[in-house]
Amino acid sequence: MVGVDERTRLLLAQGAANDDTEAVLPRPTSPDSESSSTTDALRQNHFASLRRHSSAGLQAEDHQHGSATRHWKDQDEESSEDSGSSKPSTFSIWATVPILLLGVFVANADGSLVIASSQHIASEFEQLSQASWLVTSYVLAQCAAQPLYGKLSDIYGRKANLVTAYVFFALGLFLCGIGSAYWHVIAGRVVSGVGGAGMTALVSIIIADLVPVRNVAAWRSFVNVAATVGRALGGPVGGWLTDTIGWRWSFFGQCPLTLVGLLLILWKLPKTGISQEEPGEQADFYHKLRRVDFAGAISLAATISSFLLTLDFVANELEWYFILAPGLSFFVFAVAFYAIESRWAKEPVLPLGLITRRDAITPYLIGGFQIAAQFGAFYATPIYFQIAAASTVSQAGLRLVPAVVGNATGGILSGWLISKTGRYKLLTLLASIAASIGYLLMLIRWRGVTNWGESMYIFLGGFGSGIIQSTTFIHLAASLPQSDIAIAGTTLYLAQNLFLLVGIQSATTILHARVRNLLESSLQDGPKKEYIIDHSISSISYILRLPERVKSIVVGAYISGLNATYGLSLACAIAGLVIGLTLIERRL
Repeated sequence: MVGVDERTRLLLAQGAANDDTEAVLPRPTSPDSESSSTTDALRQNHFASLRRHSSAGLQAEDHQHGSATRHWKDQDEESSEDSGSSKPSTFSIWATVPILLLGVFVANADGSLVIASSQHIASEFEQLSQASWLVTSYVLAQCAAQPLYGKLSDIYGRKANLVTAYVFFALGLFLCGIGSAYWHVIAGRVVSGVGGAGMTALVSIIIADLVPVRNVAAWRSFVNVAATVGRALGGPVGGWLTDTIGWRWSFFGQCPLTLVGLLLILWKLPKTGISQEEPGEQADFYHKLRRVDFAGAISLAATISSFLLTLDFVANELEWYFILAPGLSFFVFAVAFYAIESRWAKEPVLPLGLITRRDAITPYLIGGFQIAAQFGAFYATPIYFQIAAASTVSQAGLRLVPAVVGNATGGILSGWLISKTGRYKLLTLLASIAASIGYLLMLIRWRGVTNWGESMYIFLGGFGSGIIQSTTFIHLAASLPQSDIAIAGTTLYLAQNLFLLVGIQSATTILHARVRNLLESSLQDGPKKEYIIDHSISSISYILRLPERVKSIVVGAYISGLNATYGLSLACAIAGLVIGLTLIERRL
């Protein structure tokens, strides 16, 4: 990181802070690419000219003109000698990345832990029908915070924002552990979600600061491994803790690891990214704070919250007047957000011109549909095995392991292939096909009796999702101006999390509606009919205690409803495949 810090000080001293976008994510020209072409030569000569003007004390104007000017860099020895060491050594990267991986591990372990134990936690508070909000509230907070992290990391630096993220995450874990009511736990999940947003999204941005674009996917594959190990261990460990000493220790147990990660960040993580401030304004905290688009961030959070409340109220079949209030709120906040971002915000938290560009919206949709497909299946899988096979929480959590292993395998494979070939579109299409096959097999074969071999079908969904998480980020890095990468990258996480929420809530809606309709038609009329239906939707333990004849009817209704959710995942995967056909590949 010495090279990055030296370059930062040099740029600031020369009064060329507006030329800092070259340090965010340089575009390398690989030896086997078309580096000898006239176009690349002109790009390199143009960049060298810009550097000479910078050293003479001239100030670049591309910051004022947004994305009109694109900076290009070479990663060969000649360019390195000309520009100085703008990237740290491989040794420095190896010393930095492992520090980041602990936070990725904990955040992902937390996610699968809660997915595996959410039904048990909600059932303890007699709120099984609201179990999805243990995940939804967390991801909702992520959605609200992620765009803000992108902008704040450009203003204050990556390290300060990452430290803040760790503090929020640890505080949320503690609040969940001490919660005495269901809404207390939900509130803790919201606080943790604010922290988790930075612990995951900022890691990819920091890696993009450190390595050339062609190698980003390979280095991000280590992040996938850490995430996979976390998700693989989180489910069974969380289930085991829930079955033995209690679910509260699932949250308390994460606190020491989070604090260790925080100390490592404070001790060892170097500062990355270059502030986009004028030289005389570098130390003015309040001037930087005025640049933050808080109005846009608040209106965005309100828009997402009201949308999800509307979706949840529809899922719970509330009366229309309950649905009307959040529905109208969603419309009002969405209009306010659009007006703020398009008319008044000087530095929008989510630039509308960026997210509507084809090179941005295409990977957002591809990744979003695949995430919706995977997490719809993630939500349904533990319920399926707890009800159809009478599995414990920990046993049901183990059934998620193939998916997260597939996710890591896909990430590692795609990172290696992209670094070798410089191509990613074909990988995107093949990943969508693999995921579609997996969900189709689940739809056909998961009918109540499922052995361990057939439970591996979920591997294909995770495998496809792991590949697409890499290829979509690489497409952004290869297609957009370097000054947009931080915001575009965090917006990619925002899009994926929004689709994740829609996937989970849609799966919940389909499942509960299907179960209720089938039970209404299958159970005999009587004074206990509505009681049985309501409690069957609210508590898994209640289902397992039912008389055998009634239990078989309820289990059959659940299997039918769960199959409908697999159909939803299949439809989402196919939608991602169709959109992937329109992706315009950029040669790396």
